[in-house]
Amino acid sequence: MLDVVDAAGLAGGRYRLEVTADGASSTPTTSAAELTLDIGDLSRLWLGDESAVRLAALGRVREERAGAALVADALLRTSRRPRCPDQF
Repeated sequence: MLDVVDAAGLAGGRYRLEVTADGASSTPTTSAAELTLDIGDLSRLWLGDESAVRLAALGRVREERAGAALVADALLRTSRRPRCPDQF
């Protein structure tokens, strides 16, 4: 469970992230959060170039359940850095 903080009020809330071999989905929930993070940090994790464990050590992500950052890394980190072939 992720508790997402969004100062703009567009995407904040508590979400259940479910992952299977066929993909992932998220649904709103009222269950207790395991990880609390800002929407920007969730974006960094989702893109695969950041570590939840590192963000937790920096105080940017808060583990509500011990080991939740490690689980997030297992779900969201990629073996290669993300790359966009287009220049912005």
